[in-house]
Amino acid sequence: MATPADPPPGTPPPEPASPGSPAEPAELARLVETSRFTPVRLRSGYDMGQVDDFLADLVQTLRSGGDPVAPATAARFATVRLREGYETADVDALLDEVVVRSGGTPRVRRDADDPRPAGGPGHGAPAGTVSIVQEQKGLLARLFHR
Repeated sequence: MATPADPPPGTPPPEPASPGSPAEPAELARLVETSRFTPVRLRSGYDMGQVDDFLADLVQTLRSGGDPVAPATAARFATVRLREGYETADVDALLDEVVVRSGGTPRVRRDADDPRPAGGPGHGAPAGTVSIVQEQKGLLARLFHR
């Protein structure tokens, strides 16, 4: 039995937002604010302070009606080892989602010291993965070419 709030019979259900349609900025801001990342210590991860500061700025951009695609695709974070950092794949996945849900196209991850073109085989992330964040090497990594 239909209730007064039900649509007339034969009416198609409302379409969910398609993956290519831009999401509301307030929704994306909530997504960024509630995101949690896996902490890593014995392998390389992104510097927690840099990621937290960037995400706070990104939330402000979203709340002010700015476009998050350009800052999210240009984001670079220093990598840390032997001190706590964020799992790079977790941060990359969040930024990819923000870019895609904002109507942009995520970039392929490229290490700053890698001379090969971005997206080439054996480059940056494992084959088949896409990331928009380029790692920025720390002082010791640059000195020891790691």
